[in-house]
This record gives sequence, structure tokens and C-alpha cells, in this order.
Amino acid sequence: MFARPSKQLPGKWLLFEYYTEQNTQLINYKEDQLKSMKRFWELVFETDGKLVQDSNIPIELLKEAGSVKWQTSRNFLILKGLNDPESSVEFQFAISNGVLKLLKKYADGKIEFFGFFRKLS
Repeated sequence: MFARPSKQLPGKWLLFEYYTEQNTQLINYKEDQLKSMKRFWELVFETDGKLVQDSNIPIELLKEAGSVKWQTSRNFLILKGLNDPESSVEFQFAISNGVLKLLKKYADGKIEFFGFFRKLS
């Protein structure tokens, strides 16, 4: 029996590719581009529901770096700020073949962030 995706989350994950949509253009940043630009997003999901993140990806939803609380509901990952529990960011998520996929869309359906992470620990 395979573990549910929420049970696979705890540990350290590193972004290796992502998509974002700006204006009407879908932009894809691949692993080699991220390395050459020195861009990263590291997520550490702790078993107590705390998420520690460090990032320099220039995406609006990542403005509040640092520690947040995480929880899952079905195929959604909800991140809540520790300083402002009312603020939250919601991603659709899936884990397959050791890859965490996070998707966040704008209200109009455009892709705000669609990222792929590898588990480091």
C-alpha cells in the first residue's frame, strides 16, 4: 500500500522546475536555468505542521518567507502565516515518482505558479 501524499510531505524539498504565466505568456524555468540564475525555493515540511521555506524566486505569493503552518485537505495544501493566521495560500498538490507538484492559479485561471520539487531528505 502506498502512503497518501500528505504522509509523504514531511522532509526537505527543492524546486527544480517551474512555470508561471505573465500577461498571456507561459514561461518555463528548467533546472539548468534556475542553477545559472542562482534561483531556488527550498521547503522543509515538519511533522508538527510547521513549514520552513527559503526562496529567491520572484513570485508574488512568496513574499512572506520564513515559517508558516501547513495542512492538507484532499488534494490541497494550505499554508498559513504564523504572524497573520487569517492570511493563507492554497495550492493543489500531488506527489508522484518522488516529485512534489504544486499548482497555484490566479482567479482568472492563469497559472501563477506550477512547480516541481525533489525530496532531499
